[in-house]
Amino acid sequence: MKPAFSVLFFTVLSGAGLGALALLALFDLVAAAGIVDLLLPPRQIALAATFAWLLVAGGLCSSTLHLANPKNAWRAWSQWRTSWLSREAVVSLAFMPLAAIYVACWWWDAPPVPRAILALVVLLLAWGTLFCTAMIYASLKPIRQWHTRRVPVNFLLVGHASGALVVAAVLRGHGVPATQWGLLALVLFVAAAIGKLEYWRFVRSGQRAITLEQAIGVAHGVRPPATPDAPPSIMAARLFDAGHSRGTFLTREFVNHVAARRRMWVLAIVWGCGFALPMIWLAFGLAQWQGAVLASLACMSGLLAERWLFFADARHTVRLFHGERST
Repeated sequence: MKPAFSVLFFTVLSGAGLGALALLALFDLVAAAGIVDLLLPPRQIALAATFAWLLVAGGLCSSTLHLANPKNAWRAWSQWRTSWLSREAVVSLAFMPLAAIYVACWWWDAPPVPRAILALVVLLLAWGTLFCTAMIYASLKPIRQWHTRRVPVNFLLVGHASGALVVAAVLRGHGVPATQWGLLALVLFVAAAIGKLEYWRFVRSGQRAITLEQAIGVAHGVRPPATPDAPPSIMAARLFDAGHSRGTFLTREFVNHVAARRRMWVLAIVWGCGFALPMIWLAFGLAQWQGAVLASLACMSGLLAERWLFFADARHTVRLFHGERST
């Protein structure tokens, strides 16, 4: 499919912000329960939470640029019973004000009980928004590369890994070692890298690929009448005409091709900037603010490339009616 840059920025920025706020809320609950003491200064945590909230807000604003008629965006909330997009809109609408109140609780040192209740709500809403965003794509049966449980798993892992990096960058950039947080971010990046490898293995394997025969309802080919001298044979279906003489909306949006060399360079950006540089920065425990900014920008750039591949590799079933043999 044709990648839309507004959606790329939305999924990457909001994913990092949601992951960061979910982890902060989770650690807040763990600390409130007395399981572990974070020993982190509240002001720096408040700053990290504020930056994460701004990432989510920026991502949601960029998503509106993808709408053909933005003034009708409010209609997205009306189909929450059947549409994952509508559910995402409803959950994110509930998340934003409550998350803002939760961030304010960090700044003004609110009592622990109300903050713990808000932390639980923010945690559930952040996870719900991330899951709904992923299910917008995972629910689409015509796209084999998206219709898999690997999609929500990867969205959650990448969102939490990038979110943990954002928090670690804010803390270390202000001279706070935050060893526990850096170790958590490193573990999440390893898990996200393993998840992406498994996802790309699935994409390349051709597992559950749809053929032209399946698309037109003759999954086992066409069998002509058998004669005593000739046993029945199976003939493959063949496309005679695409039905148009020039480009259409379908060909522009769904029948794009990515050159092998270009894909190789994009993959290099994904692994180099999106995973390797942040993991090296986390592993060496560098505390200078310049390194924190560089690691964060590199990570976001690499994840934008990863999300671009997520769209570019998607092969809609409609491609079968424009000359391709399988998805």
